[in-house]
Amino acid sequence: MKSFRSIVKTLKRIAITSMVGFALTLAFTAPKFEAKTVKSAGTPQFNFLEGDYEMLRGARTQDTAWIDPVSANIGDRIAVLFYYHNGVVDSVAHHTSLRVDIPVNNGTSFNLKSYLWSQETQAVTDTVVNGQIVGKSGLTINLPSSGRLEYVAGSSKWFPNNSTTGQSVPDAIVSVSGLDIGDIQGCWQYAGFVSFLIDVKGQANVVMDKTVAHPGDATWSEEISARAGDEVAYHLGIRNDGNDTAKNILVKDLLPSYMTYVPGTTYLYTKANPNGVKLSDDIFGNGVALPDMISGADGTVYITYKTKISNSIPVDHCGYYLNNVAKVFMGNVEQDQDQAKVVVLCDTKKITIDKKVKSGASYVEQNQAGLNDTIEYRIVVKNEGNADLVNVMLRDVLPVYVNYIPGTTRIDGAAATDEIITATGLNLGTIKPGAYKTITFAGKIYGCPPLGGYTLTNTAYTKANGISEIWDSASTIVNVVLPNLPNINGVK
Repeated sequence: MKSFRSIVKTLKRIAITSMVGFALTLAFTAPKFEAKTVKSAGTPQFNFLEGDYEMLRGARTQDTAWIDPVSANIGDRIAVLFYYHNGVVDSVAHHTSLRVDIPVNNGTSFNLKSYLWSQETQAVTDTVVNGQIVGKSGLTINLPSSGRLEYVAGSSKWFPNNSTTGQSVPDAIVSVSGLDIGDIQGCWQYAGFVSFLIDVKGQANVVMDKTVAHPGDATWSEEISARAGDEVAYHLGIRNDGNDTAKNILVKDLLPSYMTYVPGTTYLYTKANPNGVKLSDDIFGNGVALPDMISGADGTVYITYKTKISNSIPVDHCGYYLNNVAKVFMGNVEQDQDQAKVVVLCDTKKITIDKKVKSGASYVEQNQAGLNDTIEYRIVVKNEGNADLVNVMLRDVLPVYVNYIPGTTRIDGAAATDEIITATGLNLGTIKPGAYKTITFAGKIYGCPPLGGYTLTNTAYTKANGISEIWDSASTIVNVVLPNLPNINGVK
């Protein structure tokens, strides 16, 4: 992301022993995907036909032609153009994805790497026709003096199906997972482009890196998953990457909706204070001031704090990112910013019920019995979601010709009340995700069922808070026959 990242691993070796757990991933790696089989008239293939453009080209925004390499100066803005084309007619490339890795180091020459793949295909990195790369591999940007490249947030546009009008798309093209543009059919009319902008900046004076973790985790990440009500911890690493002492430094954080700060949790760690010094809670207001920072590793500082995800976050926000952005200023001029992401997970509730009847030593869907026989039933209620099932209720409706035997109900082998045969049912309490409860009870066949193989169907019903009632059945065939006729000779 920035020059700061290139030296974080070195910082872990300094004598700030109390700051165990700071971790930062430096470089992107090429995506590795296993091709999956999807029914299609043909197998997709990208950027291999005569006439296909170079996959990645660029141009200064003041120029008029796409080229590679691009020569630029500090302060220029560069447009990058990514070309894709599924060249296999009657094929569909599902979940076509594009990714570009922008070098994070300072320097005078940079090579942007591109990756293009789909659900059916491995990633390709260039347009290759008859074994030859069209143009150059990746996109090269050359500067006359040391600088760095920075993606312009919100600048990505998609030009599908030979369109000359771009539509805005998320910034995912520069993420590890890439930008998914959906299903791309095979032929020239479905070829297209994705563009984005890069700013060429001089060597930064103050840079920042932001990461996030669950409290107590040993490592920090750029992205984690969490649920409503969870606390999350943030970590800022701030470094002076210039040649002079940085003064008048201020750090601010901007919380997203449905996330609140946990008061009293902001701490500053420096070489002089490796155990941390508590700061004010102004990081989300006017900001917190930092001491003057010398250049190099000895001047690096770290800030940590906690936030909490709202318990009332809307259900339609499940799976969304909560982006937390931090900014660092020097002399009231913004120097750098970074964000860490929290994916809000959905709590899914799912209950299952399985009803069986005993036959010998096993439980089956259907058994055989005779008049006055005792029948033993087994019901398994399971939580197959990822949230607690609360107030789980179970009731059983016995068929005609079967009477419940009082005192026979067991929950996981322990005696329970006879409420299972009432209209309200038996309360099983709370069942944790992945857990289940086993309920057994017995009934006895009575009366005079019809002659022949008469079926007695027993149905159990279960529900929980927020889940509608579901059911399952098991049956018993009662074989009732007429008595044998006496022999005529026996009645003379």
